[in-house]
Amino acid sequence: MSAEAKTKVDDKVRRPLTMRRFLERYALGIVAILASIVVFIVPFVFIFLTAVKNKTEASLFEFSLPKEGWHLWENVMTVLETRDWMLVRAFINSTILTVASVAIMVVFAAMVGYVLQRRKSRWNHLINIFVLAGLIVPPAVVPTIWVLQGLGLFKTMPGMILIEATFGLSFCILLFRAFISTIPRELDEAAIIDGAGPVRLFFPSQVDVCW
Repeated sequence: MSAEAKTKVDDKVRRPLTMRRFLERYALGIVAILASIVVFIVPFVFIFLTAVKNKTEASLFEFSLPKEGWHLWENVMTVLETRDWMLVRAFINSTILTVASVAIMVVFAAMVGYVLQRRKSRWNHLINIFVLAGLIVPPAVVPTIWVLQGLGLFKTMPGMILIEATFGLSFCILLFRAFISTIPRELDEAAIIDGAGPVRLFFPSQVDVCW
C-alpha cells in the first residue's frame, strides 16, 4: 500500500463520528429496535396494566396506570381458582406432555440417526424415504383417532405423548443424523478397542458428545 493510500485510510479511520455519520451507520438498526419494542414489548405492557386493574377499569381497555389501586394478586388468584384450578392443572399437564414427548423424541431419534449414519445398508434408502414422508405427508387425523381408540389411548395423556413424539420424530432424526455425521469415527473405534459393546458404544460416548 502506498503512502498516499495509507494516509487516506488513516484519515478515514480517525474521522470523528458526527451525528450524520452515526445516523447513516446505525439508522436501520435503531428503526428495527424501535419496531421490535412496539410489536413485542408494548402488548405485554398493556396486558400487565390490564391485569393490575379492577374489573371496571380493565373493561375500559385504556393504556394507563390503575387509578383505584393495584389488584394484581387478587386478579391472579381469581384466574387460578377459576373452574377448580383448571389453569394450574392445564399447566401441569402441558409440562408433563412436553417433557415426556421431548425425552422420547431425543432418545429414539438419536439412536435411529446414529444407526443410519454409521451403518450403511440397502435399507437406509427406504428408511430415509419414510423419514422424509413423515415431514412431507400431512397427518391423517381420523385414522389416528381410530388407532388410539382401538388401543384405549384416546383422550389420555399417554396417547397425547405418543402423538406429539410421533409428529416430531422425523425432524429429530434428520437433526441427529446431521450432527452425528460431524463426530469422527475414531471415537467409535477407540470405544470398541476399550471393550465397549453396542449399547455402551452409543450411550456413554455418542450421547455425551450430543449433549
